[in-house]
Amino acid sequence: MTLISKRKRWIRRLLVLGALGFLGGITFTLYIGHQLVAAVPRIVGPPPGYLGGETIKFKSASGSQIAGWLTETENASGTILLLHAIRADRRSMASRASFLRDQGYHTLCIDFQAHGESPGENITLGYLEAMDAAAGVAYLRSHYANLPVAVVGTSLGGAAALMAHYVNPPEAMVVEAVFADAETGVGNRLDMRFGRHGRLLTPLLTWQIQPLLGIDADRLNTVRAAENVVTPVFVLYGSEDRHARPIEANAIYAALGGPKEIWKIAGAAHVDLHRFAAAEYEERVSKFIAKYLRPR
Repeated sequence: MTLISKRKRWIRRLLVLGALGFLGGITFTLYIGHQLVAAVPRIVGPPPGYLGGETIKFKSASGSQIAGWLTETENASGTILLLHAIRADRRSMASRASFLRDQGYHTLCIDFQAHGESPGENITLGYLEAMDAAAGVAYLRSHYANLPVAVVGTSLGGAAALMAHYVNPPEAMVVEAVFADAETGVGNRLDMRFGRHGRLLTPLLTWQIQPLLGIDADRLNTVRAAENVVTPVFVLYGSEDRHARPIEANAIYAALGGPKEIWKIAGAAHVDLHRFAAAEYEERVSKFIAKYLRPR
């Protein structure tokens, strides 16, 4: 075999290996994309004993029948809608609901569509979940017409609260650990999983949003949504959060058009901020909500 023929054979092998590697990479990113938005149905059950209340259901414009826990208290001065993070369910907000009930508010913890006991085909990174947030506020308005409403949302829940188009907006919002936009959120996770070079895979994931969810990725922009929010908002974030970085929280805060406050929780990553800073969290959040929730 001549040197030239050997060289050609090696070139063909390299081309085949390159093609296989490329196809493998595409298959891998398609798998990640599907996993990122896959529904997470699960049985949640009744509210825990320390919270009490009842299980309810109501319709959302997302097309889902939203499941939730409604807890009432005597002589309530307002109502609170609590929105969980991605791939979680209403149980993750129960401890917040408990302390807010003790502060004198009716509380409603819900499962977003495609989460928990609320049916749905895919998680939509805030698009359909924003409709669920709006439906939750509308539910509280219809059942407690004379009481003001606040929304407390963490991660996806905070993004949905800011993206929602409310018929009658809440009087206050508390948003925790919220990503700036879908592209940045995906890039952050790739960075954490594969190192800084993992961000190079971001376009291979974000282009899937259109075929998988039927929406453009640029519609999932929390900073842009915040520009239209005039409701008072309290922005919370962890100083060590790599899922939703401090620069993203500050961008959301800067974009807000109404009264606003911001709190950097030193040492916190992308964790349950209520659990991480329990006493100070309850003091600050209670103070903010009480400032803006007044019976009508």
